[in-house]
Amino acid sequence: MFVVAVLVAVLVDAPLAAVVHSRALRFVLITATGELAFGIAVLFWVRVVHQTGIGAVGAPRTPFRDLGAGLVGGAALTGVALAAGLVVVTVYTAITGHAPHEPDQIPRYVRGVALALAGIAVVLGAPFGEELLFRGFLYNSLRRRWAVWPSAILSGILFALLHGSPVLILAILPVGIGLALIYEWRQSILASMAAHATFNLIGFVTIVLSRR
Repeated sequence: MFVVAVLVAVLVDAPLAAVVHSRALRFVLITATGELAFGIAVLFWVRVVHQTGIGAVGAPRTPFRDLGAGLVGGAALTGVALAAGLVVVTVYTAITGHAPHEPDQIPRYVRGVALALAGIAVVLGAPFGEELLFRGFLYNSLRRRWAVWPSAILSGILFALLHGSPVLILAILPVGIGLALIYEWRQSILASMAAHATFNLIGFVTIVLSRR
């Protein structure tokens, strides 16, 4: 299912890359549709293929508490990612003699209205698609066979690999593990979505402010 969801996202994005000529708009559309494809593929698999209720991915039973836990957890994971990134940069610089290239998560050519739309895709679209895929489906599937930590670590590794450069992967890995633990704690996809959205919101605001 994980491979199927990724293939669906690629198949949805490929025509957009060929048709849309604006680089900024192309980035926004590919980001948004890719994340939606993740989520829709998971929901289709659960509801149609396995013929089970949507609750199988972790329907919230106490939404307001789940949202609160997600907000606090997402803020805490931001600190974790910063600390992990600092360690990675320090070690890399000590070994190579120069700092690593800082990944451009949102390209600098994405500005104005496109940047605002990118923010919506990053803060709302990514938590929807990625949490359904990595926590609602992948972590859930692993958890049926393994204990919490092996399931959280493996799902966290695959989540980190989705995010590109080695520096980002190592910084995002503990975030992926943390999101799985939040999901496990609350047994709610809403909690991990809220944590992911909070983490992405802080990151997006930081990127926007750094461009001024």
